[in-house]
Amino acid sequence: MQPKIFLSSLLATLLVIGVIATPTGVGARDIKSSHSLDGIATPFQEIGTDVGETKPPPKGPTIIPKDNDVPVVSTSVEARDLESLKKRTLGCVFATDGPNFTGYFVYICPVAINGGCNNWNIYWRYHIRSFGPDQGTWCQIFTDPNCGGTMSAVFTYPGYGNLGIWDMNMGSFRCWW
Repeated sequence: MQPKIFLSSLLATLLVIGVIATPTGVGARDIKSSHSLDGIATPFQEIGTDVGETKPPPKGPTIIPKDNDVPVVSTSVEARDLESLKKRTLGCVFATDGPNFTGYFVYICPVAINGGCNNWNIYWRYHIRSFGPDQGTWCQIFTDPNCGGTMSAVFTYPGYGNLGIWDMNMGSFRCWW
């Protein structure tokens, strides 16, 4: 019985370390040169609507996605105090209709409301294949509009090139900065 307890605690420790570990050498996304935006952002009102009440920043683990990661379902949002971190951006997000940040894209800067729920319009709801917040912005994505349905764990830059169960099925999102 004791070996099972030891292995369970070892596995839990490894999972916690893996979730809070920060990769080194992550560079800032250069939207201007890599996507030919010339600094132009799409107003959020052109691709969605903000709904419901705003929520305070989550006090939970923040996942920094690595290559080929997919979002994970959140069961809770507790642990880390994001409010104490220095604010660095206005809350911008990048979404594409192709996997791994390819295809037609939209760059929203800033997202409608800090901590508010944002619904996608009908096109983007069923076409988003990649989604990523800029550095200093944390987001959660949802399968249903109005920040309902299956909710992801909180994540930050660089986001996900493969959205897993949210691939072409992202009804809404919420971000904090």
